Amino acid sequence: MTEMDLGQMYLIYNQALVARSSSDILFFKLVYDDQSDTMKWKQYKLIEARGFIYYIKGNVRIQITTDDLIYFYLIDQDTLEPILENVMFNYMNCTQMMFGSKVKYAITYKTNQRSFAIYRRKFLHNFKVTVSEENLEGSKGLEIPTMGIFLVTKIDKVIMYDSITY
Repeated sequence: MTEMDLGQMYLIYNQALVARSSSDILFFKLVYDDQSDTMKWKQYKLIEARGFIYYIKGNVRIQITTDDLIYFYLIDQDTLEPILENVMFNYMNCTQMMFGSKVKYAITYKTNQRSFAIYRRKFLHNFKVTVSEENLEGSKGLEIPTMGIFLVTKIDKVIMYDSITY
């Protein structure tokens, strides 16, 4: 690793280090070096974003807050790869945004300002659609996420639905 000024740093799953440089977000993980017989930090991912990182230990996601946008990345526990989950406009003009445990409230603040703002979720986007109008009283359902399907029993048969097209 070359010498650089790393501002914020967070250790994720005790295996990956996420750091903010002046212009990028860098991801490092420990790898074994055969030549020196030691463990060394090796950069494995770079996100070109000039912003601030927010992470709480035990969480599965990190936030990167830039002047214009806030990026939400899920961190895969097996591969340690960041997966872009969501992006929102930074209409609050904040440098950090913190969510409560039930993601119902958020606190935002800007560095070097005296106060902070508290926001409450206005809408719960929990869309539900009717897949079947049939009477399924006494039926059982089973989701199989790895195959992208769910199964429903009906008296003497098992019905298989695709999770995307139903």
